[in-house]
Amino acid sequence: MTNADSDRYVVARVRERLTHDPRVNEPELGVTIAAGKVLVTGCVPTEERRLAVADVVQELLPDHQVVNQTTVAPATSEPKVEEIG
Repeated sequence: MTNADSDRYVVARVRERLTHDPRVNEPELGVTIAAGKVLVTGCVPTEERRLAVADVVQELLPDHQVVNQTTVAPATSEPKVEEIG
């Protein structure tokens, strides 16, 4: 397995954890790994969730430096519900 293959595997594991961990639950975050650092980008709805991103990644990869560049972008409106009738 090459370093690139290993990095792709680790990125997939991190993305899966960020998607399924209830503290984060964000499938659309970007994850990049290089030189012992994990860069996470994207938007989350709360500061609490943004901080959880770093916690989850650090728990999964304790030997890596986590660079959390996620931003908080709260939902601006309620989802529209279509009425049938």
